[in-house]
Amino acid sequence: MESKHVEIIAESPQMKKIIKTIEYIKDVDSSVLITGESGTGKEVVFKYICQTSRRKDQPVVKINCGAIPENLFESELFGYEDGAFTGARKKGKIGLFEMANHGTLFLDEISEMSLEMQVKLLRAIQEREIFRVGGSENIPVDVRIISATNQNLEELVAEGKFRKDLFYRLNVIRLEVPPLRERQEDIIPLCYHFLDVFNKKYGKNKGLTV
Repeated sequence: MESKHVEIIAESPQMKKIIKTIEYIKDVDSSVLITGESGTGKEVVFKYICQTSRRKDQPVVKINCGAIPENLFESELFGYEDGAFTGARKKGKIGLFEMANHGTLFLDEISEMSLEMQVKLLRAIQEREIFRVGGSENIPVDVRIISATNQNLEELVAEGKFRKDLFYRLNVIRLEVPPLRERQEDIIPLCYHFLDVFNKKYGKNKGLTV
């Protein structure tokens, strides 16, 4: 993932509270669940956690759980051994969990993960080890898990669409990002921020009248 510095524009009490919470949790390894509607800035919050964390110099790997086909998810997440399945690379392949070892693994759209994969993810989190597809050797991993969703996981648990035990593993620290309509103090600062970004990008000197 790119190492570009990000900042959270925070004039509203809600966003200031999120920044304060991140300051408390940056040096612990507890799982973080970031919730909020689409477009609220969940990934910005994730990147801010990473760049302030004690793991900031370690790998950061992002997985969009809704973008990987279900039949490939396990091999992408945990890797595979030589000859594990037709079309597998010779010498096998390490998975995203191993790539994130000693760093941070971001599970975006976690609600899209199948129940079968939820069981395997839960085991990896609990045991702090994985098995590659087609392998028999356990591989220790030291990974901080950060998840994000725009869905109500409590409702999905009640409907049997998300495992309760995995939910509790992921929901150790909860950061709920409110939509912009609920934090109007951030609107003007965000306008000036993005104006500055695009002026620099395109060599312009545009302004705003408020």
